[in-house]
Amino acid sequence: MGESIGGPRDHLANERTQLAWLRTGANVMVVGLAVARFGDGGEVTTPSLLAGGLLVVVGALGVGYGTLRYRRTAAELRVGTAAAASSSAGPAIAAGVLVVAVAVAVLVLLLGA
Repeated sequence: MGESIGGPRDHLANERTQLAWLRTGANVMVVGLAVARFGDGGEVTTPSLLAGGLLVVVGALGVGYGTLRYRRTAAELRVGTAAAASSSAGPAIAAGVLVVAVAVAVLVLLLGA
């Protein structure tokens, strides 16, 4: 029949979500490293370091946020207080931060800071 909140499926779903945050954050950091190295015509310049550094920091913040979210949800699942549908405000804000960071990185590269 139906499974209560806090069952194995919920813990596995929480873990998959954490892995998605880790993958996304790691990918943003890798792009940041590539931008720092190759973002300005293949040369390492101040603008490419600034743009790449911004993306590395945002990627690391995403990994940190995902980890905190995972741990909070895991604790709630253990005691049975997790809501069936978690708030989407955090992920929406994270997506907005990522979009703004990419736009700023592109502007830094284009304008040469």
